[in-house]
Amino acid sequence: MASAHASEPLDGRLDALLLGVLFAQARSALLVFDAELRLLRANASARRLPGVPDEQPGWGGGDTESAASAESGGSAAPVAPAGAPAARDVGAVADGAELDRLLRHVLTTGDPVRNVRMAGGDGGDRVLSVSAYPLADDGAAPVGVLAHVRDITDRKRSRSRLELLYTAEARLGALLDVGRVARELAAVVVPALADTAVVDIVDAVWRGEQSAPAPGAEELALRRAGVAPGAHATGGGVGALVRYPYASPQSSALTDLRPRLIRDPPASGAAEGAHSLVLVPLTARGSLLGLVSLYRSERAAGFDDADLRLAAEVGEVAAVSLDNARRQTRTHTAASALQRSLLPAQLPETSAVEAGLAYVPGTFPGTGGAGGDWFDVISLPGARVALVVGDVTGSGLHAAATMGRLRSAIGTMAGLDLPPDELLSQLDALVSRLMEEPPDPFADAAPGRTAPAATCVYAVHDPIAMRVTLARAGHPPPVLVRPGGGTEVVDAAAGPPLGGGSRTFESTELDLPEGSLLALYTNGLLPDRHEDSLPRLCRALADQDRPVQDLCDAVVRDLLPARPNDDAVLLAARLRALPPEHVVSVQLPAGPSALADARDLVRRRLTDWGLRELALPAELIVSELLANAVRHAPGPIGLKLIRQSVLTCEVSDTSHAAPHLRHATSNDEGGRGLFLVAQLADRWGVRFTPRGKVVWTEQEFPDA
Repeated sequence: MASAHASEPLDGRLDALLLGVLFAQARSALLVFDAELRLLRANASARRLPGVPDEQPGWGGGDTESAASAESGGSAAPVAPAGAPAARDVGAVADGAELDRLLRHVLTTGDPVRNVRMAGGDGGDRVLSVSAYPLADDGAAPVGVLAHVRDITDRKRSRSRLELLYTAEARLGALLDVGRVARELAAVVVPALADTAVVDIVDAVWRGEQSAPAPGAEELALRRAGVAPGAHATGGGVGALVRYPYASPQSSALTDLRPRLIRDPPASGAAEGAHSLVLVPLTARGSLLGLVSLYRSERAAGFDDADLRLAAEVGEVAAVSLDNARRQTRTHTAASALQRSLLPAQLPETSAVEAGLAYVPGTFPGTGGAGGDWFDVISLPGARVALVVGDVTGSGLHAAATMGRLRSAIGTMAGLDLPPDELLSQLDALVSRLMEEPPDPFADAAPGRTAPAATCVYAVHDPIAMRVTLARAGHPPPVLVRPGGGTEVVDAAAGPPLGGGSRTFESTELDLPEGSLLALYTNGLLPDRHEDSLPRLCRALADQDRPVQDLCDAVVRDLLPARPNDDAVLLAARLRALPPEHVVSVQLPAGPSALADARDLVRRRLTDWGLRELALPAELIVSELLANAVRHAPGPIGLKLIRQSVLTCEVSDTSHAAPHLRHATSNDEGGRGLFLVAQLADRWGVRFTPRGKVVWTEQEFPDA
């Protein structure tokens, strides 16, 4: 009976008791506002929010008794009388304007609003999540609003820290340039973590070298590599060398390599007005790479231990990227040095062409640096000159080394006087063998390493016949500018790239007037690869009034950006003709009488040219070469004397048999002719033509 008697009043008080318990025990803040948005009641959790009074009538810290009395008709707890001002303004709890709009929306529409994020009302960096529910009977207008407020500052801060680390890894992880890593690091932490960031890199690391494991901080030279925002940092702009004085916070951090938090840092080493400083040494594999200085001056809150840990974690991410970039810089420096050593220091002076060169190394982001573009101007016998431009795929040490091997091979084959199509066939065989070589198991898998495929264009200009013979292997077509200013792209068979194993290339012959300009280039000169790129190149080359070198420089300025990604080569040559008075060419009968006529011709012509000292050896050379031609070759025999920087004697016949130098014994009756020629001439050789062969010799002038 007692149990039944007690249950009846409990039923009447159940709603009030449940509401009181929930209101008192809820971990989130609960606040009740009336229709005028005056704060009527708040639970214990709400009192931790700024702007909420410590003492609140009604449902507070366990005040379920008064709540039950009110529900059962007893004396209720006092509440704010009608028309009384709110205990505190709405804006004291959260952002006033935003919270006011949210609560009025609920009062007006009667619809609840959930999980709206807004700033705390204390002017700090707290973040609140607010939900609001109308207080109304069924169908009636709301008479108040229940606000459910959760402080999610810590959760947001944790998420922000994770987002900052993710951003740092995403933006820094793939970078392979020391300067870019430093600049991106400064941009990542401002304003997410700091108001100002300064990134200093050890000068040796900037150059790609390894810094000492624990150098003396006062002797350590650092280079300022990143500042954000740039206008707020003192102590030198980007690129300046920086040294921190002894016993300064930076010097201490560089000595023990430990991150540190400094409140009220000295003004000499901080951004203007900074009140909090975090220093993070950047280290990788036991070596110091740099120092990050983070300042707070604009926001009221200084750094805390959590910020220090976060800065250290970001520093670890940056240090890994910096170390990778340092190693990449070292590889780039080595590749660039190798490439420069393998390219000609300057173009040779020749009587056949006025040559000009523009070579712009590429930056090759994300690779080992220097590319495989090369060029050459090779003097050939008979006053001729060979122009070469090529491009090895890839970049870095492997591409530079391959380029050097190909350039050396071309120089050797040019010395053998191979025609352009045959030279490219031999070069194709060489590249094919290089592609079949197994990789070095002890070499690093350097970025940018690919199979050494290559392209090349090889052109030979004969200033006597004014004929250019060229062949190309997968290379962009040359551009020809005629003396009148008309430009055209040379229609020469492209051929496959070197290394394809085709071995089939075709030569093109062009008979050109003196003053024509022939331009060879690599595809890096046309960086955008648009249809208008080649016409732009043709228009830029059409200015015939400029010296060739000035023209090349102007073309590069017109076509290329300041820092192109790819190597670019432009080799231009204005063709010259050898004056007729410097050449003697005759056809001789195939008989012994030709020898005496030839010796007489040589003697008279060299005397006229002022080369009397060379007459006797030249007569002997011509006699031996003509004697071989008369003995071994049927048909007419040609004799040509060329006076340029050297004296050239050429004897042509219809035989394709190559002469061989022999060392005759004392009992041999013959075999001494070519040996005598080799002793009298400075150089000699053979080249084959469609109609036979030409044996040539060169003699230096006496004053040379």
